[in-house]
Amino acid sequence: MTFAGNPEPVSLRLPATPESVKVARHAAAAFAESVGADADAVAVAVSETVTNAVMHAYREQDGGEVEVVADRNGTHMIITVADRGTGMGPNPRSPGLGFGLSMVTSLADEVGIESKPGGGTRMRMRFSLS
Repeated sequence: MTFAGNPEPVSLRLPATPESVKVARHAAAAFAESVGADADAVAVAVSETVTNAVMHAYREQDGGEVEVVADRNGTHMIITVADRGTGMGPNPRSPGLGFGLSMVTSLADEVGIESKPGGGTRMRMRFSLS
């Protein structure tokens, strides 16, 4: 994934399944380490956002994809997690307590969430490089 100090960006299209959380977490953490970002913080943030997409985005349909992109932008690492699901909203069948998003905002320097035209959600996270 790294070429002589110039890391290759991560671009993944994964099925919205629990197994994809681990794949996304490891890829993003490895990229974070290669560019000097906090790999542990990135791993937790990516795990939370991909888990949210897996559990909530496609609750009204079968299957779907989660896209994870990680790249370096100057002195920051930018990670985007996107889906084409139902968009953000309460899920009365959710087993969680809803702390994932607040955890992500405490780990990243900046977090942006937007609804995508045609459905879905995109979360953009920015992490400083050391």
